Amino acid sequence: MWREIKNKVFLSLGFAILGLGLVGIFIPLLPTTPFVLLAAWFLARSNKRYHEWLRSNRYFGDTLRGWEAGEGLTKKAKWRMVILATVFIGISFFVCPNPVGRVMMVLVWPIPVAIAVFARTRG
Repeated sequence: MWREIKNKVFLSLGFAILGLGLVGIFIPLLPTTPFVLLAAWFLARSNKRYHEWLRSNRYFGDTLRGWEAGEGLTKKAKWRMVILATVFIGISFFVCPNPVGRVMMVLVWPIPVAIAVFARTRG
């Protein structure tokens, strides 16, 4: 019973996080790559069919398969992730009048930067 509950929670989290990644395609404030990688982690632990679907996706599949094979991210993907996250989170920081919103942006910004810095580089 606990396993079924865990699978449903992980599946829900996987698709919710993938949704954030999809939004990140159109709104560069959200970095797509970290969300897709995290969604893949949850899907791999909940439903192999959906995990394979994500791995074979024409937009995310190459990055995801390279990451899972231990090859890491391309330099281009890393630079794009850091630059877009920095630019759009920075703009949002200065435009946001809410101090709590500003704190959240400061807390979120290191995530894509840390992934880019610590992830293995391929190609």
